[in-house]
Amino acid sequence: MTGLLPNVYAAVIIPMPAAALALALRLKVRRMTKMGIGWDDGLAIAAWGSHHQIIAVAYSVLQLISSTGASNYKLGQRLEPYDDAQVDFYLERSRLILWVSEYFYAWSIGLAKLAVLAFYRRQFQFCSIRIPTIIMIVACALWMILRTFLTTFHCLPVPAYWDKSIQNARCMTNVGQFFLATDVTHCLMDFIILALPIYEVFKMQLPFGQKIAVIGLFASGSLVCIASIFQIIESQRYHPTSKEMPYELALSMIWGNVEVHLAVFASCLALLRPIFRKFVPGLSSGNSYATSRPTVTFGDLTQVRSEPRVIPGIGSFKMSLAPQTSH
Repeated sequence: MTGLLPNVYAAVIIPMPAAALALALRLKVRRMTKMGIGWDDGLAIAAWGSHHQIIAVAYSVLQLISSTGASNYKLGQRLEPYDDAQVDFYLERSRLILWVSEYFYAWSIGLAKLAVLAFYRRQFQFCSIRIPTIIMIVACALWMILRTFLTTFHCLPVPAYWDKSIQNARCMTNVGQFFLATDVTHCLMDFIILALPIYEVFKMQLPFGQKIAVIGLFASGSLVCIASIFQIIESQRYHPTSKEMPYELALSMIWGNVEVHLAVFASCLALLRPIFRKFVPGLSSGNSYATSRPTVTFGDLTQVRSEPRVIPGIGSFKMSLAPQTSH
């Protein structure tokens, strides 16, 4: 019986290459635009951009290992045909896989959020959202630390989480509530991060092609939020005493994997307009209003308060703004 095995494969094979391609194109854009890399930009690309992709790949590989091959732990498959000894083995392996995957999930999602926030911090450094952006960076970092701590100490001693033969262990009484509380928190942060720049974007006077690019960026972020909601719903199927844990965990891990790679993709999308412009020349077209206003090339970090208020950006993505009073 294949069960949800095809879903596991699809959740890994489709989004993982797409996210990896977006990351590669992001680095390509850096070379195309010959931009200097600032401190925060270096963090977003070298530390967060690349490292969270590595963690996301590890998360995907973990799912494949747990569903097929010599180390088959039956992810997405039912255990009905097996005897009690085999069922106990697969349940123990499932709990171990779940415990390890929690680290990969928390760090890949958390670092993807930080990559997007680092992008905001650079592009909107002189705008009203700079302080909320810093607050969200701190909140995301604290969420990652808290989730890591609680994941590590689900049980004391730690191995008792997956090895139920350990005597006198102390464990969380309701792991489902742990998943719900931490997942809902990070889902709310997704919506806040998505909403942060909307006010500033609405104040921009953009050519049609650039509006499409901005809409695409926000649309990709909303897909992350949708995947997060499905992941939360499916995570509530988890029950520590279930005899079908590999099957019941599968959809939660599938949506978690999709969410991880969508987050990686969304964190790269805003930088890819120079690539898109090669294939869709209309994205570089302006209008009469835009050409009558001062423009700035994304990535210009030399803006000062005395200059007309403009929003810097990435590569050759230009945004025109109506004159505004300084903050």
